[in-house]
Amino acid sequence: MIELFIEFTDQIFWEGYAEDLAESNPQRYTAEFNDFLNIYNF
Repeated sequence: MIELFIEFTDQIFWEGYAEDLAESNPQRYTAEFNDFLNIYNF
């Protein structure tokens, strides 16, 4: 799932967005990942 989240955010924002966010703001990264899981519920 993390790979899909990273690919998704790379397409929406820019390549490396998820990695940058994880380093700069881990709490927001976790919140966005959880939102992704809740919305797309794979």
